[in-house]
Amino acid sequence: MRIIYTDHARERLEGRIIRKEWVEETLKNPDRLIDAEYGRKQAIKRINGQEISVIYVMENDNIIVITVFWGE
Repeated sequence: MRIIYTDHARERLEGRIIRKEWVEETLKNPDRLIDAEYGRKQAIKRINGQEISVIYVMENDNIIVITVFWGE
């Protein structure tokens, strides 16, 4: 399984000061997993006292990260 970041997701990582390793931990071991709009999933995990949300889609054996943000 490979994690692929869209341009939008990479911009949000930088702008929101979210580390890729936090995103990967959220995807591998979420506290909650929610069905989001348009067939997407939302993985949520508490890291360093704050919740991170990762919006993604599965495509074959790849996880395509659409966006990331603090909160839910």
